[in-house]
Amino acid sequence: MPIRQNEKLQALQVMRAIAAIGVLLWHASIFIGPYGEGIGTVLFHAPSIIGVDLFFVICGFVIYLSSTKRTTAGTTTISPAVFLIKRLARILPLYVTCTITLFLIEQHSERQTWELLFRSLAFIPVHNADQPNIFSPTMTVGWLINYEVYFYFLFSVALMFGQKFRKPLTAWAVVIFIAASLLGQAPAILLIVTHPINLLFLSGILLGALYRSDVRFPDRKMAIAAVVLAPVPILIQYIGKIGIEHGFAGVGGSLVFMLALTTIADKTLNMRCNRVLTYLGDISYSIYLTHPIVMWGVMWANERYAWGNPMSGWFCVGVTLFATIAVSALSYRLIEMGISVRAREWALEKLAARSRQALSAS
Repeated sequence: MPIRQNEKLQALQVMRAIAAIGVLLWHASIFIGPYGEGIGTVLFHAPSIIGVDLFFVICGFVIYLSSTKRTTAGTTTISPAVFLIKRLARILPLYVTCTITLFLIEQHSERQTWELLFRSLAFIPVHNADQPNIFSPTMTVGWLINYEVYFYFLFSVALMFGQKFRKPLTAWAVVIFIAASLLGQAPAILLIVTHPINLLFLSGILLGALYRSDVRFPDRKMAIAAVVLAPVPILIQYIGKIGIEHGFAGVGGSLVFMLALTTIADKTLNMRCNRVLTYLGDISYSIYLTHPIVMWGVMWANERYAWGNPMSGWFCVGVTLFATIAVSALSYRLIEMGISVRAREWALEKLAARSRQALSAS
């Protein structure tokens, strides 16, 4: 049975939905009590850490599948320019929209400055005392997007090597291991590209290669057993509050284990998941970026209409959740599937036109 290529695995879509909602609930738990205290921290802090690292691994997995193709001659790659156009067109319109929107909301606060807005839009990082949040942009949750953008550029460099693209990625992994123990105070960009959390991106690429390989479970029973076993380590960490931190030293190893078993099992089981959950996975990027803006709206409404009953905190969490899903559905349709798609098609057409001109000139 041939390996399916470039297919959207529904199990991963569900994981993306859970990851995005986990981050949302942690941030919305401020309505219940201060961060670091009370039931909100007990329930939602760990899911936010798990959700972020899960995004990193899945990002690497998706990048590998979308930028490579398995053929009888080996693994072929798309051009670095095409890769960057597709990825940047996918994430920038929504990121820019949400960043500017939040800046306008918070522009009178001490933290928000025009310089910070410029740095945020240009992905010019500044030092931040919190790790791995080396760069704290206008939209604080955008720190993950900054890592992602730098990963895109480094991966595009690797694509210049064609079928040997794994060699520069391996070299990058070695640099990360060395730099993690040597770098102290260094330029923020250098700290970002050598931070150990990038190993989660690279692990996602390895998982993509594993998914493309001929490795599979010999029968359905073993595949089902693997799916049941896959989340056990991360569940143990969550329930026992063990190693709840970013990277392989924390939840990263358990997540890579879970995704490895799940993606291999999917080749045998061809899993189909709940439509609502898979749709939430589709709009998970919008959920991640729009929920801070929605939280501002809920805060304003809470103050204006005095939702002062004993359950007001949980009520606000619920309103934030469902309002974010509604806003995300709209932004997904208008921006992610609208502006982003048109920007991608326009840029790819311009690139193709330049290629045709270069060929005709030669």
